Amino acid sequence: MKLRAKKSWDFWNPFKRRKVPEFIGIIGTGRGTGVTHFAIMTAGYLCGVKRLKCAVLEWNCHSAFGSMGTACSGEKQGEGSFRILETDYFEKAGIHTLLLCKKSDYQAVIVDYGTVKEENLEEFYRCGRQFLIGSLSEWQINEFLDFEKRERKADKGWDTLVSFGSEEARKNLEKKLKNPVRRIPFSTDPFSVTAETIRFYEHLF
Repeated sequence: MKLRAKKSWDFWNPFKRRKVPEFIGIIGTGRGTGVTHFAIMTAGYLCGVKRLKCAVLEWNCHSAFGSMGTACSGEKQGEGSFRILETDYFEKAGIHTLLLCKKSDYQAVIVDYGTVKEENLEEFYRCGRQFLIGSLSEWQINEFLDFEKRERKADKGWDTLVSFGSEEARKNLEKKLKNPVRRIPFSTDPFSVTAETIRFYEHLF
């Protein structure tokens, strides 16, 4: 019975059916929206819960991965790459790193594109799954709205997420956009996988 259940999961699992990895793009409408935090959380779920082989690429100019690797004492995998909790992280990634991951045996490659202002949109749109993270803060919500309305008109599609702000503001944003806006569960430690984050990702994937 257990063997039958495992075969059924392998058949329906969209990641394991693929011969090439699933590319998951994450981008923010501004700085400080939680893109890197969400990328790490996503890797924690896919690797720790779904047991997929994952890589996370830093495709932006923030240089956060270098500090993270040092702070977390990540196991060095090579120049500009390290491993934390079975997930491989690549600093200052670009097309060469992406092609390297595509030829490897990764099942999911998560790409941290930073913000939409860093001219990474075309690469972001090439990903099989796309997540846009915005902010409900008063000083950031207008650029969030402007981007959503402009790009939706261009027939672009993605999942919209927010980390901060009131529930009332989130619901009001959904009404304005006429699209779902999901709230990312609060997590002080992005490497920690909780029951709440598992429920969130089960609905997301």
